[in-house]
Amino acid sequence: MNIKSLLLGSAAALAAVPGAQAADAIVAAEPEPVEYVRVCDAYGAGYFYIPGTETCLKINGYVRFQVDVAPHASSIGAAGGGSVANDSDWDARTRGQVQFTAKSDTEYGPLTGVIVMQFNADNASAQKAQLDSAYIDIAGFRAGLFYSWWDDGLSGETDDIGSPVTLHNSIRYQYETDAFYAGISVDELEDSPFYDGETANNFGVAVGLGGKAGAFSYQITAGYDTDNEEGAVRAMGTVAVGPGTLGLAVVYATNPNAYYNKAEWA
Repeated sequence: MNIKSLLLGSAAALAAVPGAQAADAIVAAEPEPVEYVRVCDAYGAGYFYIPGTETCLKINGYVRFQVDVAPHASSIGAAGGGSVANDSDWDARTRGQVQFTAKSDTEYGPLTGVIVMQFNADNASAQKAQLDSAYIDIAGFRAGLFYSWWDDGLSGETDDIGSPVTLHNSIRYQYETDAFYAGISVDELEDSPFYDGETANNFGVAVGLGGKAGAFSYQITAGYDTDNEEGAVRAMGTVAVGPGTLGLAVVYATNPNAYYNKAEWA
């Protein structure tokens, strides 16, 4: 018997063993489909699709660090929610703000939801978190917590031509194009000043219109405080001049009210 016949006989014997069979084939499992984050360019830069939905989301925000320096500067610390000890000539504060904007298409146009959270810290033991805005927008209607037209002002943060409180729970309708807007809102005025002794549970009505033409822009805002039964109106205009912007504003109030309480006119 040679080696070749020995190998053939061994193979035949193995095939004759009861139950002997070839090994099962190895089948690789199908990989789970991976859904990558897709860019959503329908509403501008920065949006992406929430995986598994057709809703587009944008997340943005900022960090602000501020130092106030003045002799015993306790009066300037209150502006940003902080306080300065009477024996201190400087105070540092930090703010972090994050905004979530979600958009999705409907038969009435884009449905927009916005949430803005703001965090202020005067020091490690004096921190404040607040809901800065939260509202929904669709077809020109807006409802929720948001800033009124009276929050607008001239460039910088030194002018005092607006309301003492400009963040309200409101319902608003605004028509707008690229160069013009006009709208009306009903504002809950619970946080605003009251002068006639009534409880803080009333409302106001505000209107706003504005636009731009080339280097010129304008805005007219008016409001009527139903609790104090007084009103105010303000007009602002700006024009680009050289490297900067020239702005002019005038405001008039019948008497102190929730929309303007600094003076009769300015």
